[in-house]
This record gives sequence, structure tokens and C-alpha cells, in this order.
Amino acid sequence: MIHLKSLLIGALGLVLVGGSARALEIDPQVAPEINFAGRALATTNYADKDLGAAGDDSGADVDVSDSSLVFGFSKYLFSDVDYGFATFGLSIPEDDSDLDDDMFLHQLQIGIGGPNSELMIGRSRLPANTLIQFPTVRDDDLLDFTHVANASSNREAEEDTIYGGQLRGTLYWPGTSFFSFAALTARVETDAANLGDTSRKSSTNLNGLSLGLAYDVPEAIKFDSGLRYAGVAIDLQQIDELSGTGEDELPALLGGLSYNLNDNPERAWAVDLQGIYNFGVSTPDLANSVTRARAKSWSLAAALRFARRPYLQTSWQAALTVAVKDHSDFDDAMLFAIAPSFAWRLGSGVEALAQYRYVANDDVLGVGLGLESSHEVLFGLSFAFDATFNETVGQRNAILNLEHDMLDNGPILGGH
Repeated sequence: MIHLKSLLIGALGLVLVGGSARALEIDPQVAPEINFAGRALATTNYADKDLGAAGDDSGADVDVSDSSLVFGFSKYLFSDVDYGFATFGLSIPEDDSDLDDDMFLHQLQIGIGGPNSELMIGRSRLPANTLIQFPTVRDDDLLDFTHVANASSNREAEEDTIYGGQLRGTLYWPGTSFFSFAALTARVETDAANLGDTSRKSSTNLNGLSLGLAYDVPEAIKFDSGLRYAGVAIDLQQIDELSGTGEDELPALLGGLSYNLNDNPERAWAVDLQGIYNFGVSTPDLANSVTRARAKSWSLAAALRFARRPYLQTSWQAALTVAVKDHSDFDDAMLFAIAPSFAWRLGSGVEALAQYRYVANDDVLGVGLGLESSHEVLFGLSFAFDATFNETVGQRNAILNLEHDMLDNGPILGGH
């Protein structure tokens, strides 16, 4: 009886102690560092298109696409060098996009990092389908030349090419200016066996792999003549065959660099170069975006820019971007583009913009696209801002760097 009583008292004590231990669990409410950034972009566009046998088409509109808001939050982990972060971003698609909504969630990522590495899960820019940030008003202005296209989506939506889900790890090599990354990617898919159906089938299936290695010296450090950035990457897509009976693998190889041409940061000359080789799979024609994305091709893009920067503060930038692409398995299937642009900085984050864009398609490609050539002129204004509250965690990059910036030369991904 005594033993039973002792056992009951002991059990009750354990329950009380256990309950007290849980009640005494210390989980301090640590306020995060909050970053709030965005850009309002509005342009008036005039376009004139030569549709071949269908004649000409011209018109003007007001374009507010690519305007965005981005929110970032970060905290230190249980150390003074490792951190966790979360980023949320919304952007406005083009009016004629096949996306379902007027707002698109282009950034939703969670990650952890430290001095030499970072791990991210979520949605953001795909890490290896482009390397260089070209000086165009919008990052999709030369999309056919500067990005590896999404070969699984038949939707008219640039977002399907630029953004995707990913599990990405980045290693910043200690004591050097090199970094490398590897990622599993999830591009948007539509029904490959029915190219007339543009509804989304999936945006979460892991269907790709990206690997990259780069040398990157931030512009604030590398302002004299010489190489500022150089990178190579492999982008692999796993795609459903058009017959719907199996799968193909579609690899692409990318290389890019940014080079300062002079030693005067107040009158800075720079050149950006990028090449893409898409190994391709068998495709019957170039009549739609899916078959064009799957066709064997190569592309080159180059930009020459001059920035007037008195007292190291950009006053204006003039740039010229040229690009060429060829679908190698088809005759007369080359396209060419030229896009001079100008940005006049009126104030911190406030810019007046102008751009002319000319695109020409060879005969076979022009028939497939129903477009032989196009001219577009645009004028507009951009207003960008970036604010930080409760600054406690050092960042590799401001969250505004997740957005396209025509004044920021060099790599899409980077930041030591």
C-alpha cells in the first residue's frame, strides 16, 4: 500500500513538473527586421507591327505592368551570424496576359543563411534561365533573346518564363569573389498534348535542375576598368512530350559577363554580354510558344551603356542593346532586335524613361508568329522606394534588387 501511494505521488509530481517545464518554455517574441520596397512603373507605348499577309497593325496604350510591391522580414537565428528570412511580393502582369488575376504573386520565399551559404525554398526568379540584367525598361522587353523559355507552358504570360518555384542552395566561397548555386525548380505546366488549352495544369511539380558558378565583385567595389562579373550555368527542364506518351529532357547552357571599359566611375562605360545555347528536342514547327521553346537554338545579347554619375550619384544613363537568335534546325528562322534606351534620374528612385525597340523575324519564323517585324516607342516614369524598419540583420542585398532595374548593370543573382 505504501509503495502504491509512493508511486501515485511520484507520478503526480512528474505530471506537475512536466507541466511546469512546458509552461516555463522560453520563446521570446523577437521583432523582425522589416523591409518594404516597391516600384511604380507607367509608360505610354506606341507600337507598329507588320503582320505580313494580314497587313499592318498599330496602336498606343498606357502600360503599368511590372509595377510591384515587395515585403521582406528577417531575424537572427540562435547565433549572431546566421539568419532566417521571408519575402512576399506582388506584381502587375500585362493586360493581355493569360494569367487568371490582375495581381501575380511573384515572390514568396523562406530561407536561412549565414556568412558563406544560403538555403531558400519558395517562388522567385528562376536562378539559371538568364544571367545578366540588361538595360531595358522591363526585363521581358527582349525575353526571347535573354531568357531560356519555359517549354512546358503555352500561356501568354512572361511570368511563366521568369519566375518559378525552387529549392535553392548558394555557397559563397570564403575569401574569394566566387559563388555557386544548385536548385531544383518547378516551372508552370500546361497540357502538352493539347496546346490549345492554356489553363495551368501545375506550378508546383519539380520539373527542372539548375547549376551555376560565378565571379561577382559588387559595383561599389569594382568601379575601375576590368571584369566585374562572369558566370556560367546549366538549366535543365523535364518536359512532357507533345504526344503525351513520355518525357524529354531539355538542357540549355548559359554564359555571361559584365565588363567595365574605363577607370572613371563618374563617366562609366560598361558592356554586358550573354549567350544561350538550347540543345533542343524534336519539334514539328515554330507555330507556338511551346514548340519554339523546345527547338534547338542559340542566342546572343550585348549591351553598351554609358552612365553619367557626378559625385558617384547617377544622373542619367544611355544604353544600346542588340540581340540575335537562331532556331538552328529550321531555315530562315532567325530573329534580330535592337533596343536603345535612356533613363534620366530626376531624384532618388524617380526616373524618366524612354526606349525604342525594333524586332525583325526571318521568313519561316515570321509566318509561324504571324509577325514579320515590329517597332515600339515608349516614354514613362518610374518611382522606386526601399525602407527598412528595426534594422538588426545585415543583408547581402536589398529586396528591391529582386526587381528589374535598368540602371543596375551586372548579374541577376549575386551579392556577397
